[in-house]
This record gives sequence, structure tokens and C-alpha cells, in this order.
Amino acid sequence: MGGYGSGRRTRWASKTDEFHKIDLASFERLWFELGRNGTLTWSRGGHKTGSVGYQCGSDFLRLHYTSGRGENRQDIDERFRLSRTDQPFGGDRLWIICKCGRRCRVLYGGKRFRCRQCYSLTFASQYERFRVPGRAAAENVRRRLGFEAGFAYGFGSKPKGLHWRTYYRLRENDWAMSEAIDRALLGQFEPFLKR
Repeated sequence: MGGYGSGRRTRWASKTDEFHKIDLASFERLWFELGRNGTLTWSRGGHKTGSVGYQCGSDFLRLHYTSGRGENRQDIDERFRLSRTDQPFGGDRLWIICKCGRRCRVLYGGKRFRCRQCYSLTFASQYERFRVPGRAAAENVRRRLGFEAGFAYGFGSKPKGLHWRTYYRLRENDWAMSEAIDRALLGQFEPFLKR
């Protein structure tokens, strides 16, 4: 019950990585105290896929953006309340209050920016046929460095501005992840090889 391979085989829900996202972790705490304004942009393959303007306040996050195209184009100006929770070792954690009333750290952009539950989104890891701890993090490193996605491709040469020590560490981690994936795949096919 509830082990590997249990549950439905097909999932039709959208995944979080298919949406633009606004993560509070990418904002500095000082920005909310100073009332900073700015623009977040997203791109894929060198092409801009979206942007949103923001204004930070001590108790709010305001977003202004355009949704839709042509006659359906709509200018949207939304304001989200912020809340804080005390942390066990001091300080506090900042949360966005979604329009549905839930606290969240990340908003996802569909027609409007909302929390993961509003759009019934699932994480990409929920679709994995086999689990390899750290795989998603290793893929994110490749994406950030501009390398080919997927472990079938080589790690790529050192990008300009990256320290050699950091490059070697990331490359070693990538190689270790490739080996872990190979072992997991071999484990998947091992019953067939014994026949």
C-alpha cells in the first residue's frame, strides 16, 4: 500500500515547471522595507516568454502585467497581502496570501498569478517513473549554466565568469548523478536480464 508503483499510472494535471513563477525566495527582505519596484522577465531558448512588474511593500506585493492576446488582452493590476510567521530560532518567514486565502511562497502565472492549489498543479517529480534523489537539482544546474537538458548529453564547457573550482565541483556532481541514473535504470531492467 502506497509503495513504489502504486497509484494511477497516468496523470493529466499540469506541472509547476510549465508555468512562470514568482518565488518570494528570489526577493530580498530589504526590498519590502524599502518599497522596491522592478520587473521580472522569463525566457526560454533565448526568447522572452513573459514579464511582470512588481512593487514591494511592508505588507503587500503588487503585480501588474498583461494577460491574453488580441481582443482578449487584459491589463491586470493585483495586490497580494503578505503575512509573517515566527521562526523557532528567531526572525520570521514571509508568506504571500493567495486570492483563495492560502499562504504560499510561490505564485504561478496562468491567466492570473495564483498558488499551486488554485491551478491544481503537480510537481515534475510526481511524474518520474523512477526516483533518483538529487536529479531535479542536477537538472536545474544544467539549465542555469545553459547546457543541454538531459544526462545523455555531456556536461559542457566552463561558462565565462564561473570559477574553475565551482565548475569542477558541479561537473563531479553531474557525473555522480549520471552514474546514479544508470544504476537506477539498470535496476529497472534487471528482472528482464535474469531471464
